[in-house]
Amino acid sequence: MTGSPAPVLVLVPPRWIGGLGVMRSLGRLGVPVHGLAHRSTSIPNASRFCAGLVEAGEDGRPTGDPDRIVEQLLRGGERLGPGTILLAGTDEWATFIAANAGRLSPSFRFPHTPLPVVEALASKEGLARLAARQGMPTPRVAVPLDAADAARLAASMTYPVLVKPVRSRPDVTYKGIAHDAAGLLQHYAALAECSGEPNVLFQEYVPGRDQDVWIFNGYFDSSSSCLAAFTGVKIRQHPAHMGHCAMGELRQNPELIAQTVRFLGAIGYQGIVDIGFRFDARDGTYKVLDVNPRLGGAFRLFVDRHGLDVARALYLDLTGQAVPEVEVRDGRRWFREDSELIAFRHYRRSDGLRLAGWLGSYRGVQESSTFSLGDPLPFLMSMRLLASDTLRGRIARRPRSPKVKARPAEVPEVAVR
Repeated sequence: MTGSPAPVLVLVPPRWIGGLGVMRSLGRLGVPVHGLAHRSTSIPNASRFCAGLVEAGEDGRPTGDPDRIVEQLLRGGERLGPGTILLAGTDEWATFIAANAGRLSPSFRFPHTPLPVVEALASKEGLARLAARQGMPTPRVAVPLDAADAARLAASMTYPVLVKPVRSRPDVTYKGIAHDAAGLLQHYAALAECSGEPNVLFQEYVPGRDQDVWIFNGYFDSSSSCLAAFTGVKIRQHPAHMGHCAMGELRQNPELIAQTVRFLGAIGYQGIVDIGFRFDARDGTYKVLDVNPRLGGAFRLFVDRHGLDVARALYLDLTGQAVPEVEVRDGRRWFREDSELIAFRHYRRSDGLRLAGWLGSYRGVQESSTFSLGDPLPFLMSMRLLASDTLRGRIARRPRSPKVKARPAEVPEVAVR
């Protein structure tokens, strides 16, 4: 890179490690990467590659008055300098940028995907409709309007059924698998309580192994041409068998890449995208589960031989530099430390995973989410947060009185996106 590098402002909540990956990936090239100021403990902001902070939104989320948030971002952009690149790390921020593109574009550079496309992709219900129009295979879905509608649907569903939010939010991480109508309604009630109605989705469960879950990471330019495309498989997930990538392996899948590039090109997508697929052995298709119209938490799994990832591809393109052709060596592994510690316990119980087998899976690991000898604070902070979350969970499981049974605490959550 020549000249003074353009600054980057990455928009992520405090525990989302995608922001840390951007700071390290671009920071090592000399690019100043700034984060959002957070009230709570922030993993990415602890990095030595964090060039500074901008006040915008509420603890890393675009909640509150949109006009106020736009003004905060514009003030931040004025301080950072013209041509600052905005990089969304959550569906909420991607939607916010698309909705306010006209006001933000004089001060920032960012991909300009039309708002209806971003909104459709960020909603699993909208994705199902969009995928159907483009001939992209997808599991069957249903969105209950309320508890009565959920009961009606429960009587007609084919089980098992995956229960998840329609729209992903940092404060809603609930997922569950229902094996009968009673279980479906229990999961519905739990998710509706923490997420609100009608943000509950019933999705057909596609059978298979963790290794049948594929991830696509790519970058599409202003003409919706794909300049960088990667695929990989999940080795383990958190929660087990239905969650985010705790460990993954880079494995290029030309068929899946071609299918995805056609789909996103047809709908006019621009920017970074993170997509989850599951191979369905019943009909030999890759079914799209989720499309995240922004940076993914596991994007550093997808790095080519020369260090190119989707964040670097975006940066090069938006600063007028050529994006080199992707050159991948299959087998690169990446893992998230806190998720892996929890996943080992769960897979040991559910699948009989032994310590030797778990340790053996680390052959091929070239990077983890937070650990770095040259940038140690994010890892130490991540482990401290995991310890405190675990302790709080154990305290919550203790009965509060002989007559009242405590509500079971959820598994310690780790932010991923």
